[in-house]
Amino acid sequence: MDMHRGRADGARAVRERRSGATNLLVFVALLPLDALVGGYAWLASGMEGWAAAHNGEEPAVPVTELAGSGGVLAAVGLALCWGRCWGAAVSQLALTAVLMAWLLSFDG
Repeated sequence: MDMHRGRADGARAVRERRSGATNLLVFVALLPLDALVGGYAWLASGMEGWAAAHNGEEPAVPVTELAGSGGVLAAVGLALCWGRCWGAAVSQLALTAVLMAWLLSFDG
């Protein structure tokens, strides 16, 4: 029994990438998770600014919360790469980069 997923003649089997419909379905299925994690990052950013304005301080960006949220979304994108859903992975990582850049741009 070959443990490396090779064929009987010794040639290695090539893993094919996923179709466009599969990539789209996976990306749409992950949108609720993206909304949940992105919503947390947006809420943390907004609450930090509100609290600073309420106390008369200079608002600061909550980098720790944004880095954690961005890390979760980037890990999902890397898992999609491992699952050969390249289109969904690129979309996930692009969405993460745009969201985190937008939230980090808020400085008051």
